[in-house]
Amino acid sequence: MNSKYKEYKAPYILEKHPFEAYIPEKAKTLIIGTFPTRKENRKFEFYYANEKNVFWDILGKIFNFQFHFDEGMKAVNERKEFLKDNLIGITDMHLLCYRRKGSSSDKDILHVKLQDIFFLLSQYPSINRLILTSRTEYVGALGLLKIYFMQQDKFLEIPQSATKLIKNTFIYEERTIKIFVPYSTSPKVMKDYEFDFILNMYKQVFSD
Repeated sequence: MNSKYKEYKAPYILEKHPFEAYIPEKAKTLIIGTFPTRKENRKFEFYYANEKNVFWDILGKIFNFQFHFDEGMKAVNERKEFLKDNLIGITDMHLLCYRRKGSSSDKDILHVKLQDIFFLLSQYPSINRLILTSRTEYVGALGLLKIYFMQQDKFLEIPQSATKLIKNTFIYEERTIKIFVPYSTSPKVMKDYEFDFILNMYKQVFSD
C-alpha cells in the first residue's frame, strides 16, 4: 500500500463512483466535482445530493427554475431533465478512490483512477466550458484535473485567486475549452460565505 495511506489513523475504504457521467447530447457545459457525499448523507442517488449543499439552489436561481422534488427518483429525474434542457453535463474526477471511513471531505480521498476528461471532450464535441466545483490544490476538482493533465503528459496552467472566480482556457483538438472554478457549494464552505457571494460567481460563469 502506498505510504500516503499510512499517514491517517482511520482506515480507508476502496470506493467506486456510484453514478455514470450524465451528459446530454449537444451539451455545452460540463460540471466536474470530486466524489459524492457518503450514501447516508444523500437524499437521492445523483450528484450533489446532500441537502446542505446549495449546488442545485444555485443553478435553480441562475436558470429561474424551481425544483419540486428533493428525494428519491423524482428528484433524480427532475435534475436530469433540468440539465438536459440547459445543455449541461455533470461528472466527478474520481472514478475509483480510497476514502477515509466516515468522511466526505475531499482531503480524506486518495485517487486511484480519474475520470478521462479528454475522452469525454472527444465524445461530446459541443462541450466548450468546464466548471470545476472545488479549487483545493491536489484534492479538489481543480487539483485533480491538474493531476489528470500530468498523467496525459500535458500541463494545465491555472492562475490562482483566493477571493475571485478562477478562469482560463486550453486547446483540445483545435477547440478552445474555457475553465471556470467558482467556490465550492459544500456545507463547509457555506459556513464562511454568503449564498449571494457564491451565486454571483456562478452567474459570472454562465454569462461568459
